[in-house]
Amino acid sequence: MSEAKQILETLINDFSIDKFGRFFREKSRQFKSLEENYTRYNDDNFKSGLKIGEINFDDEDSLTICAFEVKKELSERAGKKAQYQKAKDILKSSENQKYSAGIFIFYDSIGNFRFSLVYPEAIGTRRQWNNFRRFTYFVNKEFTNKTFIKQIGDKEFLKLDDIKYAFSITAVTDIFYDEFFTIYDSVVKKTKEFNQIKDDEKVRDFVLLFTIRLVFLGFIQKKKWIGESEKFIQEFFSEYRIKFFGDDNFYLRWLTPLFFEALNFPQGRKVAYGDNDFAIETENKLQMAPYLNGGLFKPKIGYDDNGWIIPDKEIEYFLSFLFAHSFTIEENSFEDEDLQLNPEFLGIIFERLVNKVDGAVYTPRTEVNLMCRLSLVKWLQKNLKNPISSTNLYELFFRESEKVEDQKQGSFSQKEALEILEKLQNLSICDPAVGSGAFLVGMMQVLDDTEQVLKVKYNLNGKSTFDRKKEIIKNSLYGVEVKEWAVWICQLRLWLSLFVDAPDNLKNSLLPILPSLDFKVRQGDSLIQRIGSKTFPVEGHLTIQSNSIKRKITELKKFKIDYFENDKSNLLEEYDNPYRRELVIFEEILDLEIKEKEDQLRILKNIKPIKTISLFGDIDDVDKQGSLGLDSDKISNLENEVTQLKDQRRILKNGGKPLVWSIEFAEVFAEKNGFDIIIGNPPYVRQESISDPTGKIKDKKEYKRFLEEMVKMDFSEDFSKKTKINAQSDLYTYFYIRGLRLLNQGGIHTFICSNSWLDVGYGVWLQDFLLKRCPVDLIIDNHARRSFEAADVNTIISIIHAPQKKIDENYITKFVAFKKPFEESVFTENLVAIENSKEVTSNDTLRVYPITNKKLKETGTEFEDNELMKSGKYVGDKWGGKYLRAPDIFFTILKKGKDKLVKLGDIADVRFGIKTGANDFFYLNEEKIKLWGIEKEFLQPVIISPRECKEIFISPNKLSNKILICAKTKEELNGTNVLKYINYGEKEKIIIKQGSNKGNTIVGYQNLESVKGRKYWWNLDNLVHPYCSYPMINNIRLIFIKNNGILNDANLVSVLPKNESIEFLLNLNSTYNMMNLELLGMANLGEGAIKLNPAYIKGALILDPKYLDFGHIDTSKFINRAVKSIFEECGIDPKSDIPIEEQEPKPLSDRAELDKIIFDALDLTEVERKDVYRSVCRLVWNRISKAKNI
Repeated sequence: MSEAKQILETLINDFSIDKFGRFFREKSRQFKSLEENYTRYNDDNFKSGLKIGEINFDDEDSLTICAFEVKKELSERAGKKAQYQKAKDILKSSENQKYSAGIFIFYDSIGNFRFSLVYPEAIGTRRQWNNFRRFTYFVNKEFTNKTFIKQIGDKEFLKLDDIKYAFSITAVTDIFYDEFFTIYDSVVKKTKEFNQIKDDEKVRDFVLLFTIRLVFLGFIQKKKWIGESEKFIQEFFSEYRIKFFGDDNFYLRWLTPLFFEALNFPQGRKVAYGDNDFAIETENKLQMAPYLNGGLFKPKIGYDDNGWIIPDKEIEYFLSFLFAHSFTIEENSFEDEDLQLNPEFLGIIFERLVNKVDGAVYTPRTEVNLMCRLSLVKWLQKNLKNPISSTNLYELFFRESEKVEDQKQGSFSQKEALEILEKLQNLSICDPAVGSGAFLVGMMQVLDDTEQVLKVKYNLNGKSTFDRKKEIIKNSLYGVEVKEWAVWICQLRLWLSLFVDAPDNLKNSLLPILPSLDFKVRQGDSLIQRIGSKTFPVEGHLTIQSNSIKRKITELKKFKIDYFENDKSNLLEEYDNPYRRELVIFEEILDLEIKEKEDQLRILKNIKPIKTISLFGDIDDVDKQGSLGLDSDKISNLENEVTQLKDQRRILKNGGKPLVWSIEFAEVFAEKNGFDIIIGNPPYVRQESISDPTGKIKDKKEYKRFLEEMVKMDFSEDFSKKTKINAQSDLYTYFYIRGLRLLNQGGIHTFICSNSWLDVGYGVWLQDFLLKRCPVDLIIDNHARRSFEAADVNTIISIIHAPQKKIDENYITKFVAFKKPFEESVFTENLVAIENSKEVTSNDTLRVYPITNKKLKETGTEFEDNELMKSGKYVGDKWGGKYLRAPDIFFTILKKGKDKLVKLGDIADVRFGIKTGANDFFYLNEEKIKLWGIEKEFLQPVIISPRECKEIFISPNKLSNKILICAKTKEELNGTNVLKYINYGEKEKIIIKQGSNKGNTIVGYQNLESVKGRKYWWNLDNLVHPYCSYPMINNIRLIFIKNNGILNDANLVSVLPKNESIEFLLNLNSTYNMMNLELLGMANLGEGAIKLNPAYIKGALILDPKYLDFGHIDTSKFINRAVKSIFEECGIDPKSDIPIEEQEPKPLSDRAELDKIIFDALDLTEVERKDVYRSVCRLVWNRISKAKNI
């Protein structure tokens, strides 16, 4: 153990300010003990102010260390605001503005202390002392203080960033998660063995439910609501341990009565479960435990009714781990974070534990807060009866970059404030992929904050925070999640966020304290809903012509409100509940469909012609069918369908009910015809991994067919039955469609998701649909910080309005690229500037590109007549590259080169390289060629990988592989070695490397799907030798290669110009064109690479070669030397302390000579030429550094 760590542990048990001086001397050689009396900062709350010393780091950062004694006993919540303000006042004072940060120690007379790092956030390039951040460890000798000792005791203090990491919530999360996962895995394994459970998923969920309940109790006991103790669970287990440990009865005979009786019934009721042998004092504590209810402590069918237990040793193991960490019942804010177990922290942990497989990733608080607030502003702009200025709305929901005391909060009349409140109190908000509930909790907090601000500012009557939050959950928040465990976690988050503000006297309530959330957060597949053989539409019940079903749905709405409040007075029978009532509706729907099909069967069998009304309101004139006579195929199909429907009806009674939006959320669809706001972070599941998350549809292809059917059902006018949805579409594209369908007419759709649909081929159909039907308000990117560190994906935030019949062609979409992290840039003044922008606007913080719907359509459409722009087909556009990632100089070049730029695809054939279908057979190295003695006439040099190409000019001598080129028949090859090789290939065992049969083994290359369509499978016919080629995937070395008659693999894109010339080749290798290609590529690969397939490269706007003449310069050196990284080529150091935009480019001399000809033709100024170098380097650096989370 280090000396510093020993001092820290001693200090906790025997507090002394003097010991901190010794601690900091051990932690940092740069620490200077400069004790200074700070009594001038003493006030009514603080005394004994002292500056302990300072640390001056090598990189010019510095840190001050101060201590104050608080006059009242310190607790986790008491005095936090005053302490934070004291730290800010000291750092803002003129004498201390030299410091980059401060560590502040606030302690009380008994040795509790708060150990905080506080520092100002820079706005722009300088500190303005208005926006601070605080990270805090609360230390109490009664706690284990495990995380504090590990982080502060073990981490380096060599530079300020090291100290920030020691106070980092990410670092603390990693520590907790690593240990939690190990313990959780062990408990699952032992529980499975002990109970002989075969279902792995079921036992994992069972243990997860156990951990969720204990975690919740950890927060409950933090308020001393059980037995007036913060350590009730530890004491409860300790009592059992002394008497019965090893009998393995703690779960069943002690925890079960605690969960399902003590916490699930009003106070005063004696725990009656079994012979428990509780001490009398413990029994009294259980009898007076708070009546929580809410659902968490009700037995869960399928988990709590199996007789499963968790062995004593595993419970001890888990409790020892869990309560080694301290709990706090407060949610963190961006500005102020306690480094303890809080509700959000546990949301992150649980999602990391089980979500990775399902593609879900926890959305950071900053993004959640931004999306919630923007959604509310946009919704109010659209739905207020009396329009209010956007500036006032942004001031209400966002902060200015000014001092806290100078925040504006909007200016409204009393009437306006009342209308805003009324609108916000009746919102319906849904997250269709709710996960652990980050967006629902975020919305609850924003709505509560806003309501409080308005009520205080305008002297309106208000409820308590607890009652306000409860109303918000009841009236406004909804979610759907396919995994049951995720529903539990989401409910836990909502309960905890509500519980934080529960008044202390509520613990003695004889009514349930927590609301029932079973019908606020539903389990089910948000995308696919089937009843019987039919896929059920979102608003299916609205077209059902059954008055009985309509009446039952109306009753269900009222019943759910009572159920939320735990009001059971309307129960007709003990088993009556909303689930049962929903089941009755589903059964009646199935009965109607069965009757419809049985009536059709009668007609087909010529029993009795009748007219029927289908389940979905269609009138079928079945007299015509009757006249057709017996149709055995139809009869057989109908009989099968009826059998399936009856089977489905039986399955319903065993918990097989699907999620149907209009019934599950009848109160929303009956009143509003949809939700006001759809918000969320849909799962990141690539097309090849899409499968039924419920496990009911085993075939992936069948599930994807249902997804396509869902799109066509949701928007049948836009997607006919013959429409093909791009099969490569990732799962989130379907969430876009379903989310938009769930909105009412005035709704707002806000997602954070992969940016790939902005640029890739499978995004075309979604772009086309949005341009026709859904006004896109904002597409937001952040160039400075990646939102999801744990996922290999780059994201954007989109805000889209509900579908309309037709969009005004002059409607303006705004593409916003933030150049600084959201924390440093999302201020009212910037958002108002975005709102008011009518033309491209750029500054140090952001760039906004406004563009009309008409222009977006035109730039993505290929017209038969480009001049008349008629008879066009939408083929997609690079929204991400052109409007988000493009630097300002790109638009300058477009303007100056308007008549000189041409699409590469207009002057050259751009295509994929060779796709052999069997690379292992067709590509041969020298060893393989010698082994088989293959004749030279059948071999040609080939470029397989871009790594082989160091120079522009490629020599065959530098290539290590040949490609087999053979157009002869076997008869013509008789007696050759190549025939022996072909015959060998037809007997070789081959493992299939891709496609649906990946991993399977077949015999013979001729049986591969990729080659079997050829007349002679070994014949690569119709080969064309490209003039030049470009790597399909690049990182930092960007190069067009001159092939010199050499073929290239599909890893490179082949280019065949109509007119071959050195001007064409050098033009493609210009720095301007490299910038161009950076904007066109697919940059969402997540690991820094960029992909450019032929379709992307075709769209490159290059300088027409006819304007170029390189005859007067010597280009031989340039095309024969090794091409370096783009940073070396341009003479820019991206790692320098000097920002790229402020560096003086020093391009390599031959590159500068080449670029000068391009720049001259474009008439660029000297400053603009430098901006080209800076911009391409910035684009590449943003791409690779964002992926590395720099």
